[in-house]
Amino acid sequence: MWTTIALPMAFALVGIIHLLPIAPVFAPDTLSRLYGIAPTDITLLVLMRHRALLLALVGILCLWASWSPSVRPAALLAAGINVVGFLGFYALYGSPAGALRTIAIADLVALPLLAFAAWMTFARG
Repeated sequence: MWTTIALPMAFALVGIIHLLPIAPVFAPDTLSRLYGIAPTDITLLVLMRHRALLLALVGILCLWASWSPSVRPAALLAAGINVVGFLGFYALYGSPAGALRTIAIADLVALPLLAFAAWMTFARG
């Protein structure tokens, strides 16, 4: 019975984690608060705003998966690639302190939720 609530909740929490950094899409000045950077380079500004938009897309997909089982494999794939990819790059570059550490912690919170969601989606049928 608890799994009826736990699986959608896991997807919803992963979705919320991915939606948290959406502010730069609408307010580029929030990049300095979120990431500790002041994007004076237009290339960096475009890339960081695009990053926020892609994270929002993953978040929306995960929220959708919380109530639509047919979307769950796609949401797991997108969120899994994002979380594991960021953690891999973070480790590759020496686990730097600052804003990147905060992102890594958020992804470490998402990782067991994703593992649980994957197990519930694929192993339990």
